[in-house]
Amino acid sequence: MRGSEAMRQRAPLTSRVMPPLTSLDRAVARIVARWPDVVAVPEAKDREALAMEMLLRVTRWSWTDVKLSRVMSAAVAVFDADRRDRPDLAPVRAFYREETGLTDSPTFLKGMVEIYLESFDPGSPHTTMLADALSRRRSDFDRRSAALLEALPDLFAPARAPGAVAEVMLAAEDPYAALKALGFRSPHAMGLARCAHRDFLRLLAPKLRDADARRQLFAWLAPSRNSVLQAGAGLAVEALLRAWGDRMPPDEVRGEITEFVVSVYNDPRTHQGGIWSAFDATLKAIFLRWLTKQDMLFFCDMVTATQTSHMWAPRRNFWLGLYEDGRIDEAWVAFGSSARDYAQRNLLRSGATDINRRFGRQHDRGGSTSLLIMRIGNKIVVDGCHSYRTHIFRRDDPDAPALYGQHYYCDRIMRRSRNAKSHSSIPAWADWVTRNV
Repeated sequence: MRGSEAMRQRAPLTSRVMPPLTSLDRAVARIVARWPDVVAVPEAKDREALAMEMLLRVTRWSWTDVKLSRVMSAAVAVFDADRRDRPDLAPVRAFYREETGLTDSPTFLKGMVEIYLESFDPGSPHTTMLADALSRRRSDFDRRSAALLEALPDLFAPARAPGAVAEVMLAAEDPYAALKALGFRSPHAMGLARCAHRDFLRLLAPKLRDADARRQLFAWLAPSRNSVLQAGAGLAVEALLRAWGDRMPPDEVRGEITEFVVSVYNDPRTHQGGIWSAFDATLKAIFLRWLTKQDMLFFCDMVTATQTSHMWAPRRNFWLGLYEDGRIDEAWVAFGSSARDYAQRNLLRSGATDINRRFGRQHDRGGSTSLLIMRIGNKIVVDGCHSYRTHIFRRDDPDAPALYGQHYYCDRIMRRSRNAKSHSSIPAWADWVTRNV
């Protein structure tokens, strides 16, 4: 007797009357929508015990008191990245292959399709084994698995399947939702979707200067606050930057990209881990330059909107001109309390952006003053709104304020400064800055 036969306990039919098929179809659709997962994914800590239990049952051919749901959960453990190539579990993998070929349980077949999607690795023997076994049973699939196969005829051709999934993603405004609708339980975590990610980027990359393509990529990377792609996300951000090369995007586009990336994957100036640990160094330097320009614009736009002094416009033009000349290497903003509120309401496009991580905070003078802190060569330059003077420190001066801090005190910076200039005469001030940096 096969294992699947021992696991099934069929209740005798009490009625020969068939319900109307339309009602049955609607009921099935409701069940699938509410409980889409056939396989309960076990916790990592439980997987080894499940795998060894299955090994014991297979070698002893003992199926007493075992439920199909436990057998399917064990399959997740047996075919995960830590165990799918282990020699001692070869009999268990053989069991799943043979049962896939022989079972008349739609639930078992559907579960093995999920295992195939979850554990997919085009170069792995287990993927070839499962693809071959499932391909032979395609006429026996339940409606949902059959629909998946109809949408992806190359599903069980491991060399072509990732490209086929990528084509589906490319055709969808929301690639993540499209894969969910096909039956991918968790697209970011499933092996086949992860493999398709690279092909999707390859197909989408030439279009990433277009707003629609960027929205498509953003929808895939971060469909919700609770579902953010991590594995392979660095490649996606690199593709986004590579699309522009050395060219600086328009301010609106650069702001859109930097705010999305920082809100989802953190600021590389303050976080070294995550996608930034192995990020392409040249592209990272480009992104840092974008952030420098963006922070300068944040500061300048805030001052422009909240001050009426005729002396501000030439100051703004001077700093932005210095940036365009390639003189400003880094910039960081420390907003006062009122300016932070304005920035949150009017400057940040992404509701997910954490303003406490995106900018520093300036505490002195009741938070009325905001600071722009810049590195120009070996100098640290601090400028402020209102009548706050410009202060210049040597970078190695222990009193120089560090960039990318969370808390700043403008009066403390002023007291420690030994080289400062007011803006009372813009030409004289601009000449002084130029000579001192």
